[in-house]
Amino acid sequence: MKNLSLFLSLFLICTLFSCEKDAPNRPSGSDAPLVSQFIYDGMSTYYKWNEQMAGKKPTANSTDPVQYFKSVLYSTDTQQGWSWITDDVDELLAGFSGKALSFGYDLSFAVIENVVYAVVRYVYPNTPAANAGLQRLDLIGKLNGQPITTEQRDGNTYISDQSVNLLYGNNPVTFSIYRISGTEPILNQAEVAIAPDDSEKDPVLFDSIYTIGSKKIGYLFYTDFYDNFNHRLHEVFSRFKQSGVTDLALDLRYNRGGSVSAAIYLASLIAPKTIVENKSPYVVMDYNELLNTSFDKWYNEAKPADKYKYDRKDYLGVYDSGKEQDPLGANLDLNKVYIIATDNSYSASELTLFCLRPYMDVIHIGSNTGGKYTASWTIHGYDEDLGVPVYDAADLSSAEKTELKNWAMQPIVAMYADKDGKNFSAPGHLEPAYTIKEGFGKLSQWAPLGDTKDVLLGQALYLISGDNSYLPTPSRSMQSVRTMRVETVHSRDIAKPVIMDNMKLSADDFKKLRESRNGEID
Repeated sequence: MKNLSLFLSLFLICTLFSCEKDAPNRPSGSDAPLVSQFIYDGMSTYYKWNEQMAGKKPTANSTDPVQYFKSVLYSTDTQQGWSWITDDVDELLAGFSGKALSFGYDLSFAVIENVVYAVVRYVYPNTPAANAGLQRLDLIGKLNGQPITTEQRDGNTYISDQSVNLLYGNNPVTFSIYRISGTEPILNQAEVAIAPDDSEKDPVLFDSIYTIGSKKIGYLFYTDFYDNFNHRLHEVFSRFKQSGVTDLALDLRYNRGGSVSAAIYLASLIAPKTIVENKSPYVVMDYNELLNTSFDKWYNEAKPADKYKYDRKDYLGVYDSGKEQDPLGANLDLNKVYIIATDNSYSASELTLFCLRPYMDVIHIGSNTGGKYTASWTIHGYDEDLGVPVYDAADLSSAEKTELKNWAMQPIVAMYADKDGKNFSAPGHLEPAYTIKEGFGKLSQWAPLGDTKDVLLGQALYLISGDNSYLPTPSRSMQSVRTMRVETVHSRDIAKPVIMDNMKLSADDFKKLRESRNGEID
């Protein structure tokens, strides 16, 4: 009787405190910390260079997940800063949708008379920066009364961590604001107090229509590929279509990339109508050998309704009918598009340039692009709403779920290619048809967005219309600018790989992949 009472007591305790077996997905006998084991399990299966994981299993000493994650990355990935891990998955996903905590501006850096300034490239409406009166071409000269500082690393000059933390951080700051007058920066506002918030950042920042001769030219300045703003793209292109736009200048000069769904939606508004109607292939993903082989096999075996889960292709004209309108309703049916892209244009911006080329004439204006020909998805420990899961939530104890809850990885899982399977990993960037720097490399010849005096827009308008009055010409009396490199310290400030936001893989899929792996990586 005593034994029965003891058994019932232990059963009750285990029920109340969720005493469960080790997750069957985890290797038996592993004494590695749970988060580091999650990193290994996810990366050895999904990482593009998963063969690099051989011999890199975590041990009991792998107590720092961030350091362990960095230690398993492929050398090219480490050099490029493509993959990362976070202990704040909610903030990571907020950044992908334009809702991250921020001031609401985009910056570059310049040196004028040996003084470093942060140059405001644009400001989102209804954000702290906008409410504080900041505008494009404002110069931030001091942070809490102190100059912006730099430091040397590996022979390069960077903005110091201290200054970066103030300019991009989560705390209130006081800025001293300057404007260029002639060739001199002069104090415009002695102090501007600003605090970050999580207000939405609409990436459809500026649009206009220019009528030049027989040409009606639509212009769109697009800052990020956020799929939750596809409705705004539809609004703008509907207006273009109703106005009889004949040509398009798409400005991606500072666009660091984002969602593949947004890239597909934007391309579906631009490409020839029949191509979109036929739901033609647009992007092909090249994963590691395990995923390529497994996905192709599962695709062939799956029921028609489930094939999309394993299809390595994405198609024009495909959209989320639950929250978006059919892009065909606003499609411009173009055979040529003019795209402004620079060394600050990455990933989904480059994908748009590259993957439209098989279907239409793409005229690239600007400079070599930044070079992100890779794609990524979010990996979470167990929650399918937060990313591709590694473990089945039902197999984890409450304590294990709590430990994994806030962690997520954003590793490179694929290289993207056009419909013919071609990519641009060599040379690693896209080269322009017309090479031209913003303001000819001079800050004093920068112009407001949409101003026809803007060098990059003017070049597009000239090429479209043939009107020489729009052809940009440099001035000889301009203030020179030396651009600074910036060491980013937060994932939301890093140029994004193409974010694969349409993945529907489950913990069961992960189990099948591990079984088919047959210990090859281990």
